[in-house]
Amino acid sequence: MNAVIQVSDLEIEKRLNGVSVNAQKGDCIHVIGPNGAGKSTLMTAIAGLVSPDNGCITFKGKPLEYWSLAELASMRTVLAQQLELSFALSVSEYLSFYSISENLIIPSMLETALEIAAFLNKPITQLSGGERRRVEICRALLQIWPQLLKGEGIAILDEPLQGLDIRHQYAVATLVQTLCSKGNTVIMSSHDIGLSVNYCSQLWLMQQGNIVASGTPSKVATQFNLEKVFECHFSVNQKNNFLEIQVCAPITLE
Repeated sequence: MNAVIQVSDLEIEKRLNGVSVNAQKGDCIHVIGPNGAGKSTLMTAIAGLVSPDNGCITFKGKPLEYWSLAELASMRTVLAQQLELSFALSVSEYLSFYSISENLIIPSMLETALEIAAFLNKPITQLSGGERRRVEICRALLQIWPQLLKGEGIAILDEPLQGLDIRHQYAVATLVQTLCSKGNTVIMSSHDIGLSVNYCSQLWLMQQGNIVASGTPSKVATQFNLEKVFECHFSVNQKNNFLEIQVCAPITLE
């Protein structure tokens, strides 16, 4: 099967060291690793927002640089880790820029997971951090919603769970899973290892600008790999179809 996204020998000075990974149609990929591992840099490069020093990225067999910005915007969407918007637009006004219909309609799947209807008329600048994050996830997915409905979308989400309460974390993880089950490809970074290993089909583990391991969660999230990368002790147990991961000996400050 041809990869939807193919990353070959990707290098960015002091950030990525010859990274090579693939994403297939329908893959739900979670990228984990400590701060500074290169997760955001890799995702930004895959999104086409930063040019690598060396290496190649292809979308559907075509080098990334040969896709026009309009083509990319219609099939792949990006959620950045840092959010910047100083204009006091209402949530409805903001999202309407990304809606395909003249009047803003939030697809029921998005509303069920993100629950933003209650503050559509509220200025974005008055939202809490978690509310704002949910709006941005909605914005990102609305941008390519026609492609997502067809199972042909690509979503690159940098820490979408950041700032969300636990219920919405699992709601968003389930939403991403559901979109991938329709054929879409999603790459998202996360700091919640326990959630990620149970809500992804593929796991990329990064450290110091390298992919340490990639593959199914049970193959990647081993005690050896996690302890090597995160430098603390882990307990990893398989319970039926659930991977239970706990930090069993945190770092002491003595």
